[in-house]
Amino acid sequence: MSAGGDLPQSSPSSPPPEETGERAGAGWGITAAGSLGFDDLTTTAGRRSQVPGGSALYFSLAAARLSPVRVAAVVGSDGSALLDILDAAAVERSSVTQLAGATYRWRAQHHPSQGVPVHEKQQLGVYVDWRPELTPAARGSEILFLGSMHPARQLEVLQQCRAARLVALDTMRDFIASAREELEQLLQQTDVLFVNEGELRALFPSPRHDPLTAAREAVERWHLKDVILKLGARGAATVSATATREFPTAAGPSVVDPTGAGDALAGGLLGRLARLQRTDSDAIEEAMLDGSSAARAAIAQFGAGGLMPMRE
Repeated sequence: MSAGGDLPQSSPSSPPPEETGERAGAGWGITAAGSLGFDDLTTTAGRRSQVPGGSALYFSLAAARLSPVRVAAVVGSDGSALLDILDAAAVERSSVTQLAGATYRWRAQHHPSQGVPVHEKQQLGVYVDWRPELTPAARGSEILFLGSMHPARQLEVLQQCRAARLVALDTMRDFIASAREELEQLLQQTDVLFVNEGELRALFPSPRHDPLTAAREAVERWHLKDVILKLGARGAATVSATATREFPTAAGPSVVDPTGAGDALAGGLLGRLARLQRTDSDAIEEAMLDGSSAARAAIAQFGAGGLMPMRE
């Protein structure tokens, strides 16, 4: 449940700013639900195995630089290293369950130029038996991010987080086909949808003129506040009912591993919104720079290493 090939625009080429100090008490809280796992990755830079990853990990490390984050996820008996990473980043993990069994694993070989997986395979492990149970604090966060995992699990989290001022959703193309009924329920309760071109095409099986047209149709159909359209190497776009703004890719570090770029984009963007305590379209456009910076940091190393806190 790691997302590959989502390389958004970037103005700054440096790692995302880590705004510590009063961070833990500043702004709104964010609850992020998604996967924590280990990846086996092959890119043009080589191959790495047992790489810490998952949508919840990339998102949380990016967002925690700006605002307090609470994670809802599951790991197996072999997942203690993932918990240590969350602890090092001061990510609150009381809603992370550890079950006997194997942690989720994802294997992917990325396209040499497009940055998308051409071969991928997942082993769900303990996700098969996991049912999310959030703490009262996690249920009370103002922003909820539903990272890529089965829509049934996303719905279970959403039902526990009715206090959220903004619900953001990410999904995977496989689930669009296999769990459409649950996904439709989610979309009707979503404010911001993070989606790439392939996922957007899957949402609208009949031909559309272009991705931006399809994104505008998604906004209208599901009454979304915004669609964040990830356009790969071409950048990203924000699409609302009243405006469309494209963010072209700027120069940045070489792409080592595109795996978590989309989740890092979401983390940086929502982390900034939580800090601003705003959810309007102007704030979303402002926060795109933070999302871009986080995504650029993510792709500069294998796994989530580019987002991890600097050691003193």
